[in-house]
Amino acid sequence: MSMEQINRNFPWCDEYEDDSFTGTLNEKCAWSDEEYFKLDDELYELSTRYKDADQLPRVLVWRLMRIFSYVMMTIGCHSNPNDGYKIENIDDEQLFDRRERFQLVFEGFFKGEMPKTKYFEYGRSNRE
Repeated sequence: MSMEQINRNFPWCDEYEDDSFTGTLNEKCAWSDEEYFKLDDELYELSTRYKDADQLPRVLVWRLMRIFSYVMMTIGCHSNPNDGYKIENIDDEQLFDRRERFQLVFEGFFKGEMPKTKYFEYGRSNRE
């Protein structure tokens, strides 16, 4: 099971990288589209691999839940003017579109039914 991008984004493993999607969000207060789509692509690939599985490996679930939790918390911090954290490189409308895709892709992975990307405002593709 390839979890290269998940591991790059999960701080509690040796493969974690500061220039990953979550690393950039944390260290640079910036949303990296390039790094996000590496993670997004891996989730779509893994959803195909586990399409018929009744159970997912615990290590995969833990790492994905932690990434999801961290990103959603960070978006919440950005939205709270009293927090002091702000994602600097995108406006609120862009962040809304990115949050929507992020949430639906993660939910789709756990549901076993990935969303069709052609319906997203952010990062449309021909993936059905």
